[in-house]
Amino acid sequence: MLIGDDMKKILFLIICLFSIPLFIKAEGLNFVAGENVEEQKEVKGSSIIFGNNVNSNNTVEGIDVLFGNNVTFTGQSDYGLFIGNNINVNGTIKNDGFIFGNVINFDENVVVNRDLIIFGSDVTINGKINRDITIFAFNVTINGEILGDANIKATEIKVNGNINGILSYNEDAIIDVTGNVGETKLTEKITAEVTLQDKIWQFIINYGSTLVIFLAFALLVPQLFKRIENKNENITVLNAFSLFGFGTLSIILLPVLFILLLSLIFGMSLAILLLVLYILAIWLSSIFTSYLIGYLIWKNFVKKDKNIYLIGLIGISIVSVLTALPYIGTLISVICIMIGMGIIMQQLKKDN
Repeated sequence: MLIGDDMKKILFLIICLFSIPLFIKAEGLNFVAGENVEEQKEVKGSSIIFGNNVNSNNTVEGIDVLFGNNVTFTGQSDYGLFIGNNINVNGTIKNDGFIFGNVINFDENVVVNRDLIIFGSDVTINGKINRDITIFAFNVTINGEILGDANIKATEIKVNGNINGILSYNEDAIIDVTGNVGETKLTEKITAEVTLQDKIWQFIINYGSTLVIFLAFALLVPQLFKRIENKNENITVLNAFSLFGFGTLSIILLPVLFILLLSLIFGMSLAILLLVLYILAIWLSSIFTSYLIGYLIWKNFVKKDKNIYLIGLIGISIVSVLTALPYIGTLISVICIMIGMGIIMQQLKKDN
């Protein structure tokens, strides 16, 4: 596909994140959304809180989902799923925890009774983890106590606390250990060396698979691509920004709708269907963006009778090359996904 390895990992992570609520008990669901949310109550079930600033001191007997820019957890939950920019944890997670953010800090009062998985940039762990911890980050500092193993992938690692089990870390990490560690184990480098031949083969595989998928869609539903042409016959820069905006909004709001459906008595089947369609739409979004680019080039420069297959070939070729570029390739992939999702949303509108 047109998505690089980094984007594949990110999309896989997103899929995992929004699959977790499938296990939430709908009858006990506490759902709150707002700009600034602060709660302190007992929840006999699972809880989902969205907001810019989220401060939860709830006691949750289920999965506790906190999503926001600034997230603070001072309560107690069976399972914790915290997603945000700045995340401060100063509570108790009775079972497992999953944290995804930028700056993540676990205070000294934190207790996690089972396993903890963290994706972040700067991660500081105080408190006590009673089993294993897995961290993917740039900078990691362990000041607390890990009773199990610590599996860390990072650029810089500092261990000032205690790790009773095995400390596994990538061999290209800068590590400083002043605390106590049971054993150490080196793992492979984060940045594996990739030869030029490997990159070429990867490009050929991605490019070829994308063309095959496009060809299948063009043969089965050619009307879809003609509809894209008709709706973007006179596209402007403003329209392009609109597609990007609607695509970004749909990527954010569709998972919210998915979670809301789970709270309905008969919403489980619809929620699962929505999740499948959501994943499929993200997977195909870059193809629709590529076709739109190919169509605009064909219309403005080739100016001959339209040929769906040649238009797709032009667009996919251009986007494949752009997404394969170092440094900016991942950014271009993200933009293509957003615009592609906007194109999909555009097709749902009735023609004037």
